[in-house]
Amino acid sequence: MIPVLFKANAVDFSTYGIGVLADCISCEVTEERNGTYELVLQYPVTGRNYGELSSERIIKAKPNDTADDQAFRIYRITTPIDSVVTVYAQHISYDLSNIAALTWSSESISPALAMQRVFQNTATAHSFTCQTDYSEAKPFSVAKPQSVRACLGGVAGSFLDLWGGEYEWDNFHVIHHQGRGQHTEVVIEYGKNLTELEHDSDITEVYTDLLPYAVISAEDGSETVVTLTEVLLPIADTTLSQRKTLIRDFTDSFGEEEAITEDALRTKAQTYLANNPLGVEVPALTVSFEPLWKQPEYAAVLERVSLCDTVTIRHSALGITAKAKVITTVYDTLAEKYVSVTLGSGKANLLNNVSDAKAGAEEAAEKAGRFPALMNSAIQNATDRITGQPGGYVVLHTDSESGLPYELLILDQPSIEDAVNVWRWNVEGLGFSGSGYNGPYETAITADGQIVADFITSGSLIANIIKAGVIQSQDGSSWWDLESGEVMFSAYATTDSLEEVSGRVSQFQQSIDGLNSYVADLTESVEDVTGELTEEQENLRLIEGQMSQLQQSVDGLSLTMQEQYSGGINFVRNSAGLNGLSDDWTYAGTITAQQGAETKNSTVSNSCFQLAAYSTLTQVVDSIVPGQAYRLTVKAKKTSTYNAYVRAVINGDTEIDLFNTSVSFEWTEYTALLPDVQDSVITIKIYSRDASLFVSDIMLTEGASLHKWTPAPNEIYTSEVKIDRRGIEVSNADSAQRTVINNTEFSGYYNEEKIFSLNKDETITKKTTVDGELTVGKTKFVPMATASEGLNIVILD
Repeated sequence: MIPVLFKANAVDFSTYGIGVLADCISCEVTEERNGTYELVLQYPVTGRNYGELSSERIIKAKPNDTADDQAFRIYRITTPIDSVVTVYAQHISYDLSNIAALTWSSESISPALAMQRVFQNTATAHSFTCQTDYSEAKPFSVAKPQSVRACLGGVAGSFLDLWGGEYEWDNFHVIHHQGRGQHTEVVIEYGKNLTELEHDSDITEVYTDLLPYAVISAEDGSETVVTLTEVLLPIADTTLSQRKTLIRDFTDSFGEEEAITEDALRTKAQTYLANNPLGVEVPALTVSFEPLWKQPEYAAVLERVSLCDTVTIRHSALGITAKAKVITTVYDTLAEKYVSVTLGSGKANLLNNVSDAKAGAEEAAEKAGRFPALMNSAIQNATDRITGQPGGYVVLHTDSESGLPYELLILDQPSIEDAVNVWRWNVEGLGFSGSGYNGPYETAITADGQIVADFITSGSLIANIIKAGVIQSQDGSSWWDLESGEVMFSAYATTDSLEEVSGRVSQFQQSIDGLNSYVADLTESVEDVTGELTEEQENLRLIEGQMSQLQQSVDGLSLTMQEQYSGGINFVRNSAGLNGLSDDWTYAGTITAQQGAETKNSTVSNSCFQLAAYSTLTQVVDSIVPGQAYRLTVKAKKTSTYNAYVRAVINGDTEIDLFNTSVSFEWTEYTALLPDVQDSVITIKIYSRDASLFVSDIMLTEGASLHKWTPAPNEIYTSEVKIDRRGIEVSNADSAQRTVINNTEFSGYYNEEKIFSLNKDETITKKTTVDGELTVGKTKFVPMATASEGLNIVILD
């Protein structure tokens, strides 16, 4: 399918909108289960509708093999690279993120009624509708204003959070399925239709045991940790052989009035295991395959794959046979085939976002709630290290006048003079010296709140602000200078690794030398080819000189063919008005055929139709071969500021506009692809609301390629000769004479008055001049030698 562009406020996508994006290079749609649904399109800046691409406009595209065409709203257009832009668009359902749902609540409500109320009770009007497969009533509320899409999923208390399920987005209709996909009989098998397979196995979240615990906080700030007598709960059917324990805090699983006991903890842990298969790895398979249902020999195969379907994967060489759900599809809209299909368990979706948010909140709450316990643990550790240590000498320094102590010393020797390791504590602070009583005290806590230390060893450091000059690794090889911003990271390699890398570098150098030699050879070849091209160019110039002008003489009439046209056959008759306003066209209003200054340097045909106000020009092309695409091209100029258009009607009622605008413009070429024409008739309609619209070089050809204008087959138009399907007309503007030979007449005209005509066995003339004898039946009229002598009439026997 070729994507179609629509205006930003479009709600009906059954038409061709602004136009068909026939020039697009690629178009892919990615959809994830309960997740991303986006389109990425590449378009050349030389494309016909490049100027129409803008943010918020809508692209209609085919998203997969089974769904209807879907609408995607443009949210980003990149800067052109190599004259190509990349357009990013989100499914129209993302508009629900911009629609505010107002607050309300219900103690018990069915999901169908709740969803309907969410969609109706919004701050702004919208076109979205909804439905759900679920029926169980539950409490539901919109506790604070939030987007409708957030109510559907992505936050706590949403439909996905409460009921689960899988969403299907069908343009403006949202469907909440209990199970969106089907258990199909589709088999994607190596040697049959599998073209690529990637098996992603992740055991990060797989365990063999669960260690549950909960913390009881007393009013006095003390905390008691509750665990199970058996400590661990084994996880059944685990796929791991090495023991791996998940340590999980269940404190927040208990209500405010619910007592934390060992039995209650065990129950909650067992429920958690039942709802979360922690022992099973859920692999993800990304596959690419050929859809057999699109091959002629498999036309009757009813294999179809959609998002959330369950399919079977077989790869005998890898020993993989598995049934898995389709969780992501990437679809090529232009080729109408899947680029890749991901099977397994989605790692990110609306429901997971809820879980991730809860996990983040639980982790933050856990850290905040456990902080007193962490402090108590640190205090207890310090107490254990200090209490009961033998050795050392305590000295109290007293004031000589008052006799009161003012300083406490703890020494490693009995006397101050012999002591090496000294702890000194007075009103200014506490310090440690490893060089005797007089210091220096390299470790100290001073009264002004400063801590001086060469090293602080910490498993975790909790701080609001850390001020430092240089942060460095233990061996000093890596560092970060916070003053200058300079960073240095060092890495090391073994001798064997260096030797291996050195060997590879040598191989690379040999490859580079070979490439240099190859490039030199290519340079010589290019020089040789350049010389040959020079000779061919000379020959081409000679041929062009010989073909520049082909003269044909017909009874003294000179036909000059000054230009050769290549391309497809033009299906439009009298496509530039060279034969005047012929019966090839039906028209209303005032329309004239023009040749001369208006078209001389702007059109190939040097002729055009000029439409005045309220004028319509129509041609029905009835020689179309159905089942293929056609391209319509036209050159036009518009001088008014009222509406005008050039339009093609295919397949009975499908309208495709080359342009439809009220803006005036100079001579411009417009073109449109008419895809999948199934009717034998294409109608071309040209309309102008006000004077004047000039139209020329109308070209309708088979296929998608763009061709230069040529007349229809059997049409030759020059300034004095017209040859087409009706016959031949030869005229001379200087003498005001013309001769017409067609299937209805053989006549001569002078000043548009018929002078003679041939009708079967009768010739009608207005005036006849005979220079010599005239025989009529059996009577001969013979002039005498001089006109004054008269005329001899002879009766023939």
